[in-house]
Amino acid sequence: MMTSLIGNRRNSDGFTLMELILVLGLLAAILAVAAPSLSRFFSGRSLQEETRRFLALTQYGGNLAVSEGVPMVLWIEPKLGEYGLRPETGYPTNRHNAFHYRLRDDLELEVETASLPQASKSSALSIYFLPDGSISETSFSSIRIRDRSEGEVCIAQSDNRLNFEVRDPQLNHTLPLRP
Repeated sequence: MMTSLIGNRRNSDGFTLMELILVLGLLAAILAVAAPSLSRFFSGRSLQEETRRFLALTQYGGNLAVSEGVPMVLWIEPKLGEYGLRPETGYPTNRHNAFHYRLRDDLELEVETASLPQASKSSALSIYFLPDGSISETSFSSIRIRDRSEGEVCIAQSDNRLNFEVRDPQLNHTLPLRP
C-alpha cells in the first residue's frame, strides 16, 4: 500500500471542511487589514476620475461648438452636485450633444466667480463655448472639485482662453493628471 505525501489519504479529490474554513478565515483577516487603505485608494480615484470627466467635457464642448457651428453651454449646479453640456437656448438639442452628470456624494463643486465682472455674475455658473473656438468672457474662469477627505483639484482656463487645464491653486501653474 502506498501513502501520499499529504498523509494517509486515498482518492483525495477535494478539500475538507476544516481546510476551507481555515482559508476563508485567513482571507477575511487579510481583507480586514487591507480595507481602510482600499477605501482611501478608491476615494482618491473618484476625484481624479471626476477631474478627467470634467476636462473631457470642456474639450468636447469646445469641439462640438466649432464642428456644429452652435454655441455650447457647460452648466454647473454646485449645490446639487450636477453639471452638463447642452446647446445654447434656441438651438436644436439631440441625444448626441446634450449630457448630464451627477457627482458622487463625497465630492463637491465650487465655482470661482470673483474674477467675473459684476454684470455677468448671473451667468457665472456656465461656460459658453463659441462657434469660433473661443470661450465667452462671461464664462467663469475656474472651478474646484473637492473630495471631503482627500483634497481638491482646481480646473482653470488656459492662458490662451481656448481650453481648461488642471492648475495648482497656490502656484497657479499647470499640473499633469496622474495616470
